[in-house]
Amino acid sequence: MFIEILDLLRCINPHEDTWLVASLKAVSNRFVLDATLGCPVCHAEYPIRRGIADFRVGGEIAHQPSDNSPSVKSREELATRIGAFLNATEPGATLVLGGSWAEAAQDLSVMTETRILAVNPSRRVEESESVGLLKVSREIPLAAASVLGAAFDASFSAETISSAVKAVRPGGRIVGPVAVDAPRDLAILARDGDYWVAEKPAEMISLRRARASE
Repeated sequence: MFIEILDLLRCINPHEDTWLVASLKAVSNRFVLDATLGCPVCHAEYPIRRGIADFRVGGEIAHQPSDNSPSVKSREELATRIGAFLNATEPGATLVLGGSWAEAAQDLSVMTETRILAVNPSRRVEESESVGLLKVSREIPLAAASVLGAAFDASFSAETISSAVKAVRPGGRIVGPVAVDAPRDLAILARDGDYWVAEKPAEMISLRRARASE
């Protein structure tokens, strides 16, 4: 886990949003290899082992994708596809790729100059300065409105996908499998036999006309 990515991580327990405190045990060239992340509110702890941040509950994990190659011809093709789905046109932004979509993490990061968080990836996905690895069971442990978009495959539950909505900023996109209904507060943009693409609505700003002083 590249050390700058730690700022995005949050406790998965229901309380106010706050940074996690890192107790570093092994760091190499700004990569955190071994550490413990602690929540200052509820005192929950989350380990980082071999560079992977582990936010699983009781060791549970969403179904891990197999190490078989994705159904598309190459990781580059997969990266092009998910980059288009997520409208990844903003260099420096952060994206979340879950399950088999994580196969495209490094290629998408290079193509779009974005930072990628790969959630429950296969063993082939490796971390880098622009790719961080997470393990989760139900909740996506990210700060509110901190990422441009997120994509999940059928290994993720409706609960997990819904938890990712708060991490996506208004106007950002979420991709999910047709087997899971899109959260109601999203606007569906497109759908095929496998996936839907939705957008998180922009926040409404109330405008009030100021009264002229008498």
